[in-house]
Amino acid sequence: MKRILYGTMLLAACVEQKDPLTGTQSISVAISAPTSIGSVDVRLPDSQRTVTVNLAAKDADGNTDTSFNAEIRVYAQFLGTLTPDLDTAPAPGTLQPIQMTNGVAMGATVTIPDAVLGPTTLWFDNGTGYGDRYEHGLVTGTSPTLWFRDPFISDLQTPRDETAVDALSLTPLSDKQIAVSDSRYGANGRLVITSTFAQGYTVSDVQCGAGGAPPCTAQAYDHVMVFTFSAPRDQEGRTLRVGDVISQFNGGLTEFNGLTEVGFPRTIVPETPDNNPARLPAPVTLDPDTWFGPLSTGNGIINFERNEGGPIELLNAKVCPLDDDYTTYKQWKLDPAGAMGTCTGNKLINVITQGTDFTTDPATLVGRVLPRVVGIVRPVNIGSFNVWIIYPRGTSDIRLQ
Repeated sequence: MKRILYGTMLLAACVEQKDPLTGTQSISVAISAPTSIGSVDVRLPDSQRTVTVNLAAKDADGNTDTSFNAEIRVYAQFLGTLTPDLDTAPAPGTLQPIQMTNGVAMGATVTIPDAVLGPTTLWFDNGTGYGDRYEHGLVTGTSPTLWFRDPFISDLQTPRDETAVDALSLTPLSDKQIAVSDSRYGANGRLVITSTFAQGYTVSDVQCGAGGAPPCTAQAYDHVMVFTFSAPRDQEGRTLRVGDVISQFNGGLTEFNGLTEVGFPRTIVPETPDNNPARLPAPVTLDPDTWFGPLSTGNGIINFERNEGGPIELLNAKVCPLDDDYTTYKQWKLDPAGAMGTCTGNKLINVITQGTDFTTDPATLVGRVLPRVVGIVRPVNIGSFNVWIIYPRGTSDIRLQ
């Protein structure tokens, strides 16, 4: 008999022991005021814009690291992105840095801009530099969620400063993920579709009578365009109509050549559809003596921005000769100055009726003064280049005599 013996082989593993973690690992954030930070069902009032925080630098064992001294940047994480951008220097009206000394900053005050809306988390870090010299922070901390109200349409449209050079091309919520589900007018307010077209619709926040009874009115910045890429439909795939009340719309807010628009949207209507064209707001009358004035006046071309996405009317405007804009873009022009207008300069309004039931050839109208033309405002603003375009919804928006 042959006996086979099996030996035992011992293997020794190589072990690398690294140095323990030292120094500050994170920043703890406690909110001492307000005592209530709100909830999904109970939102903070608009007036609650000051928050008091206590910051503490924490080491690997959770103890305060008294050797930590640094300027801490503050950001607001809301509606999908940080504000300000990580590499953007603080500007007036934005969140300002906090100095931490000996590992703490107690009772530091953070003033949150009015544009910060919805559930919001404050982000703190020790990043340095700006622009090309920006370096991200290695030590960070976040606050509990502060619950501000969700945005209204007017929050999507109103510029930071109506006289600023970017008033026509930038809003505080640009590039945010927004959801609008309420009227700023409370129980009597409604979100009403004012126009539909091949790739989207416009919606206005209107103030109606008791229970939403017409007639209804709208104010400055109460209108916005929703770009749907194809025929606008609700959450059930039903075609949206002028006069429909919608419960909510959401999507990404962008500025496209000066036009504020909601892209990649979802539109929700009530289970029982509510359609009443009598709720459409009356168009605002263009004043040719003031509306083309500079931004610095506070009552010039800012009027186009105030009514962007909403209806305006031109009274006794002159039809200008057709030009390359009509050949290329199907845009014909009106001179709001009327019979005395020369159809020259930059005080003209472009009109697009292509695709509507208005079938009159504009060439047959050249030189005529039209008593009334109504259209939805969509601008093209690129730097100092400004074109004001209106989109009549059809024959009923254009009075020929």
